[in-house]
Amino acid sequence: MTTLVLAYFYAADNHFFSARRMTPIFRYLLMAYDAKTVWLTLAVCIAAALWKNPLPLFKVVDFIGLNITTVVTATVALLALGAVFIYHNDAFSMDEYAAVFQAKTFAAGRLTAQLPPTVVNWLIPPGFNGAFLVASRTTGQAMEAYWPGFSLILSPFEFIGTPWLCNSILAGIGIFLIHRITFEITGDRRSAGWAVLFTLGSGAFAAYAISYYSMQAHLTANLLFVWLLLKPTPYRAFGAGIVGSLALALHNPLPHVLFAAPWIIAIARSKEQRRSFFALILGYLPLTFLMGAGWLYLREFVTSGNSGFNVISDNISAVFRLPDLPMIDIRLAEIAKMWIWAVPCLFLLAVVGRLRRGDDRHVRLLTQSAVLTLVGYVFFIFDQGHGWGYRYFHSAWGAVPILAACAMNSRPHSNDRLAAFAGAAAILNLALVVPLQMAQIDRIITRHSAQLPPLRRPGNNVYFVADGGFYRADLVQSDPLLRADDLILFSAGDALDAELVRQNWPTAVLVERGIGVQEWNLGPKDQRKVSKDLPGLKRFDFSYSGQAVSGGSSGARPRPDS
Repeated sequence: MTTLVLAYFYAADNHFFSARRMTPIFRYLLMAYDAKTVWLTLAVCIAAALWKNPLPLFKVVDFIGLNITTVVTATVALLALGAVFIYHNDAFSMDEYAAVFQAKTFAAGRLTAQLPPTVVNWLIPPGFNGAFLVASRTTGQAMEAYWPGFSLILSPFEFIGTPWLCNSILAGIGIFLIHRITFEITGDRRSAGWAVLFTLGSGAFAAYAISYYSMQAHLTANLLFVWLLLKPTPYRAFGAGIVGSLALALHNPLPHVLFAAPWIIAIARSKEQRRSFFALILGYLPLTFLMGAGWLYLREFVTSGNSGFNVISDNISAVFRLPDLPMIDIRLAEIAKMWIWAVPCLFLLAVVGRLRRGDDRHVRLLTQSAVLTLVGYVFFIFDQGHGWGYRYFHSAWGAVPILAACAMNSRPHSNDRLAAFAGAAAILNLALVVPLQMAQIDRIITRHSAQLPPLRRPGNNVYFVADGGFYRADLVQSDPLLRADDLILFSAGDALDAELVRQNWPTAVLVERGIGVQEWNLGPKDQRKVSKDLPGLKRFDFSYSGQAVSGGSSGARPRPDS
């Protein structure tokens, strides 16, 4: 299979497949990094195929299976370090920043942020307003465009100043659930150890665990949903419904809908589990209405008549259709990424696990959840843009190591050769490929953030960032209540930027002009003030009067509040 992935990269843009209509960041990550990583994956496959002795690998797997608490604790600590030193505690993409923006707002005890209305287009690039965040140019209220479940989970970590720990802890819970689900399906601790080893050896799991994406929360919530439904009493089913309702509102409802549908249908069809079915639906209702419908109502209020329900309807009709050739190119590329960011042959092992234990109802349902998620996004017209591995599949990714571990459980006397290969592949991937992928993430984020000059201390700096470059506009990430020491603003053109500075900070000095970035220093005195709108809060409180600008740059754009 790895050779097929290599063949894909050889053919892309040369023979049968095209990456030209993909988003620039997706194509860049695919062709500049994944196309090189696959060669190391091939080397891992060859080395694993040469390994014949399964006994040392059984010892590793047995240790994991018997010491899951120690493994989880150590993994969370390592992932937390990765979030700080590899991911640089950075909301790299706008999808991540939207969640961080809302989490900071929740942590401040508010439902919406409050921005100065006349400068909204400086604080949020106009192309992002409505796509990632929604902000009113009349009231200055702002909120994330997505549903708020993950932001709500992240907010306590923001409150105590450790947001980088959130996904690491969710990943630790996910590992524990993978262990428990595998053990309950197979009754074998060694199989549970295999599932955890396959998880730890896959780069996609580590990448989302150190990021600010909601994908890790989706994966963990879906695993908890499954664990509760393995033995569906009414109480456990009610709990699964509560978890499911949170999963619906984590980011958008589709990932959980696709994953949960087989389980809900199976319980609905079972006469013996009729009470559990009603308990499950009852568990879904409160948070679905509060966080789903309630959030859409709040969004409608903030956008002053642009109904959230209408936006959802328009989006569904606009982003799903029957696949055409560009969409097929995208899906093939995403499958290639999915393979590269997992233990080699993990998905083939999952297929073997499904075939060997197809008589187990839970194995069949896990398979259906994974396949339905994969097929459901075939009809999605866009590629994932930013993201590591195949981001859209990650909500169902937890099913794969569980199914793969089922392949290791059956026929123990004939499995030594398979165990030798699978164990060696997992350990070598963990030792060689995952560090390479972490280094790639570090390199990409470092390159992106380097477009902004280092923040000068003790603060009082205003940066104007022009569109272009390497996703330069994504650097415009302000605190939702403007409490930070510095301001990073989206440039409206040199003339209007200078006029904004003149109106609010007349003594400011232009200290650096780089490619697409200007830095103004506001002097030694803290320019943050006690807010008029938010008493007791010290923040940047500035505005733009809309006065005509004389002279200035010939490249000035229309005024931001137009």
